[in-house]
Amino acid sequence: MNKLLLTIVACMTLITSCKKEVKTPLTKQEIQNRIDSIVHKKLLEIDILAQKELEYRIKIEVKIKADSIRKAMKSNVE
Repeated sequence: MNKLLLTIVACMTLITSCKKEVKTPLTKQEIQNRIDSIVHKKLLEIDILAQKELEYRIKIEVKIKADSIRKAMKSNVE
């Protein structure tokens, strides 16, 4: 009897607690805040990638430029 009563109370509690929730639509400000946070994260990722690309390219391109400048200076001196 005691277990049956406990089971009934537990079932009733579960049934009443599982009511359907209605989603409220987002306000314009909430939408804008979400957009801003996503854009901010993406811009940080782009900045990091651009910095890595810059460091990689500087090592290669500066050496080539320096060599071409030296050759040009040698040919002008002679």
